Amino acid sequence: MNCYDCVPDGEAAAVAICRNCGAALCEQHAFSAPQTVVRVQGVGKTTAPAMARRIVCMVCRGATQDE
Repeated sequence: MNCYDCVPDGEAAAVAICRNCGAALCEQHAFSAPQTVVRVQGVGKTTAPAMARRIVCMVCRGATQDE
């Protein structure tokens, strides 16, 4: 599978999939961001002590940067 963003200009092998839109991404177009893991426990919510990793493309990163 090739990177979705590299297809118009060339080809690069995909190394990840965007968590939001599902586009295949190469190393240059993938962005890794920390994410808090929230679980339902009893009648409330709890957060995990360690952060998880989420991979997003540059388009989705720009769209969610204000969150």
